[in-house]
Amino acid sequence: MLWGGAALLAFEHVWHGEVVPWFPFLTAMGDPGDAAEMFHEMATSGVGMAVLVTLVWIVMVLVSNAMEAQALAASAKEGAR
Repeated sequence: MLWGGAALLAFEHVWHGEVVPWFPFLTAMGDPGDAAEMFHEMATSGVGMAVLVTLVWIVMVLVSNAMEAQALAASAKEGAR
């Protein structure tokens, strides 16, 4: 899911013309005023989204581990009978 989301986000940036296949690759880098706005957006929205996705992933791993431990305990309990 993470790689699919990253690919979709990259496609979205290309679709909206924010990324181009020629130097400097980011259209906002052509004008210093646009570059400052771009860096601010990356620092706020980009970092926030990365933190949120990481936290969701951590929660999913913890839930998965708890479910595995519960299933293993139930299996061991059944085997003891």
